[in-house]
Amino acid sequence: MSIPTPQPSSPPQNPLTSQLRLFQRLAAVLAAALLVGVGTFFYIRHLGQPVTIFVSGKAVATVANRASANALIAAAEQAKVGAAYASDDPKRMQSIILLPAAANAPQQTDVAVKSKLVALLTLHLKAFVILVNGHPSLALPTPDAATETLRLVKDHWSKQPPAYDFEGEPQIVEEIAIEKRSVDTGLTRQNAASAAPYFWTPPPIKSYKVQPGDIGSRIAHRNHISLADLITANPNVNINRLKQGNMLNVRKMPRLLTVRVRKTMTTEEPVHPGAPAAQAGRQRVTYVVTYLNGQETHREAKEVTLLEKPLTRMDL
Repeated sequence: MSIPTPQPSSPPQNPLTSQLRLFQRLAAVLAAALLVGVGTFFYIRHLGQPVTIFVSGKAVATVANRASANALIAAAEQAKVGAAYASDDPKRMQSIILLPAAANAPQQTDVAVKSKLVALLTLHLKAFVILVNGHPSLALPTPDAATETLRLVKDHWSKQPPAYDFEGEPQIVEEIAIEKRSVDTGLTRQNAASAAPYFWTPPPIKSYKVQPGDIGSRIAHRNHISLADLITANPNVNINRLKQGNMLNVRKMPRLLTVRVRKTMTTEEPVHPGAPAAQAGRQRVTYVVTYLNGQETHREAKEVTLLEKPLTRMDL
């Protein structure tokens, strides 16, 4: 009678190992689901669903997706800032939000959307502001650019005719200072060449016809300017004595600069301008003539040389 050979028994399975394997499988399934979910969310959020751009609560345009919207906003901000301020971080003064839009919502071209954003966005930058009598005018990226702007303005008015010799250096009449401040990008310029013409080119006049009962403050408020700006824009009008039918300029005027230039001129003229030519005599006079922004405002005799003595009644 043969005795059966005993078979080795398998070791009992640890319950913790089984649970660990189950958790691993569940974790793998959850990770796969999470990746699919994140991928779907990213696609819908950035590459899939159209979004509408709102600036300060106002709908601007609908674009293909969030990625396009963010790219267009960045491009519009860079366009307003300009290359000279590319290294500066502009401060956005409005709220911008992106909200999902319907899949069939009409969309505009990138060029049109960017143009709208450039017109609507308000950004502030740190720049070097030219202060005119304490009031900010234009701003430049560097203090040297601001100084060069002032030099170009003086040079512009110095070259106005007549081409006489200069008496001293051209001077800006207003009190000028240059300070680094936060300003709207609408006041910034990229360089001195683009900034200088602002100070000698007044904007076109915007006319307003005075109506019955109009007063200066009411006219200013109606046209979105201050009373001081209205007075500045109409230097030859008494704002306190307006009459029906008077024409006013209601455009806010930029803070222009006034350049004083003194030149010497020499001329021959009669000693007595009212006398007959044979009796008036002749003299050579050197004048110092003062010009404000190219317009003569004053002249004074610097040197007088008698060329021909005037005749008197005793001489006749």
